[in-house]
Amino acid sequence: MRLAGRLLEYGRVAGRLGGYALGGLIWFEAAKAFLHNMVPRIWHLSPLGMRIVDRPCGSPECDFSVFWPAGLLLRMNRASEIYQAITFLNFRHLLFSPAADPVLWYYPPPTLLPSALISYLPFEFGFVVWSLSFSAAAVFLWRAAKLPWSVIAVAILSPAALWNLELGQFGAVMAGFLICGLLLAPIRPLRGGTVLGLLIFKPQYGLLVPVVLLARRNWRAIAGCSMAVAMILAVTTIICGWQVWADYLNDGLAASGQMLNAAPDRINAQKFGVSVLWMLRSFGAGLGLSRFAQGVATVLAAAAGWAVWRSATPAPVERMALTVFLSLLATPYGYTDDMVAWSVALAALAQRRGWRIDLLDALFWVWPALCPIIVMRTGFLLTPLVVFMAAARCWIRCGTGGVRARRGAEPALAVAD
Repeated sequence: MRLAGRLLEYGRVAGRLGGYALGGLIWFEAAKAFLHNMVPRIWHLSPLGMRIVDRPCGSPECDFSVFWPAGLLLRMNRASEIYQAITFLNFRHLLFSPAADPVLWYYPPPTLLPSALISYLPFEFGFVVWSLSFSAAAVFLWRAAKLPWSVIAVAILSPAALWNLELGQFGAVMAGFLICGLLLAPIRPLRGGTVLGLLIFKPQYGLLVPVVLLARRNWRAIAGCSMAVAMILAVTTIICGWQVWADYLNDGLAASGQMLNAAPDRINAQKFGVSVLWMLRSFGAGLGLSRFAQGVATVLAAAAGWAVWRSATPAPVERMALTVFLSLLATPYGYTDDMVAWSVALAALAQRRGWRIDLLDALFWVWPALCPIIVMRTGFLLTPLVVFMAAARCWIRCGTGGVRARRGAEPALAVAD
């Protein structure tokens, strides 16, 4: 018995060391690629500016090369052209290069507000301000939720966060809204609900928010969320006009539908995907079956979220983490740059366990970097399976009490009013 116990302990130690080694090695490669792509951007801040040869979407500011021109069109009182595919593509070609990749604008109208604001700055400088501001806002929100600095450091340096920073996407700040709102809503309902309402800028992040707030019967949080959403929609309508909503419902949803329904291959954007729909498509399933399976996954994720928030068993961090994981399974549309919240949740769970991690923990954390590599080599998208494994593991641990938090490891959340 003593020998068996000793061997088991040796195995645990080896697993932890292997986890740290695996995570460190893959992170090093991801960070090296990040620096290789981002350091040249410094030269774009020189007087040469955009005269340096660099195709948008062949460069780190890929998605920002869509946000910035859309905001510029809005400021030029040409909002009606934003959702018109040919007109928008021609405008981007005039701004950047005829060789710029054909990326359309299909985001909901509220996203035009920050895009218009950043378009007052020159393109390259605006990219730097945009990305760093969103990252700083995320850090502020995580600290407002009383997450430890160690968790924030691990999250902001994660492969998902680095990739999000390269693209100039919303992943970091959306993760800030989601995690801060989920942790604050039970103790400061109005404030937490208001923060969750800001997810309207990318609604797929908030698919489970109404479910979990209703499960908790948190009416003050629901009121705060509703007021924030209503205010953003009103401001969007005042600034952009009523017509922008008709354009979005007609042309914008059509463009996003084309991306959602496109047949997957090893090189298109779906190699970064996270949805059940895209996973089944990568395995050869038809569109109808894949849509049905995604609908089932969404319903089951909502039911699990309801159960988690009705239960008194999970700790606040565990409840937040499960909601983040389930949200990734619920959405039919999402990419690895949307997994910044995933990285925060994993780091918070690891900190709660006193940073005792194993190979599986490391695999989860570096998965956003591994995902496109595996898809390009095999053709199979496995992200939903990885997310399901993380959710199941967290569910078992918090449901059975198999892993207890170290004393003082639980983030100290603010006291309710």
